[in-house]
Amino acid sequence: MAVTVLRPVPTDPHPAPAEGLRERAVSLRAQAPQLGPVLATTYRRRASELELEAFLVGLLAGDDVTGAPAA
Repeated sequence: MAVTVLRPVPTDPHPAPAEGLRERAVSLRAQAPQLGPVLATTYRRRASELELEAFLVGLLAGDDVTGAPAA
C-alpha cells in the first residue's frame, strides 16, 4: 500500500512575505476602532487570518518562528 504525503498547495504562486502580511494585519487592527461594529469585527477577523498566514509562511520558509498567533 502506498503512502501519500499531503502538502499545502499555495493559492498564489508568489505568496507575500510574512512581514508584509503582519504589517497588513496591524493596519487593519488600527483601522477597526474607527468603523462600525460589524465592519470592525470583519477587519479584526481578517487581521487574525493574516497573522496566522504570516506564521505559516514563516514556518514553511524556515524562519525563526516563536509561537503561533492567538486565536
